[in-house]
Amino acid sequence: MKKIILILLCLLLSGCSDPENDGYQEVRKEGWNFMIQNQWEKWTNGDWEHAKVTAYTVNKRQAQLLNEQYIGKKVLRVEFENLENTAAGAPVILVDQETNKVIGYIPGE
Repeated sequence: MKKIILILLCLLLSGCSDPENDGYQEVRKEGWNFMIQNQWEKWTNGDWEHAKVTAYTVNKRQAQLLNEQYIGKKVLRVEFENLENTAAGAPVILVDQETNKVIGYIPGE
């Protein structure tokens, strides 16, 4: 019985961590398109489908915003994996969680 519970738990945890099934693919795609528009994709490994998406409360001191109405609001933060051995990291893209539109970015470090 313990084996069955352990197997089910492993399946549940691995299923939840699949970025292709987490509902954020459109958010990742919008973020990636913004990266390309600004020619920042060269700082990433190009694997936009697996970018990390997390919640973020907009901080004016950290973010470069396209519209300041988002200060203090919760948005989605899209973080692409940086290339190894690069001096500057790729910016983190901020996306409105309702419209899936880019609202700004946090410069890479």
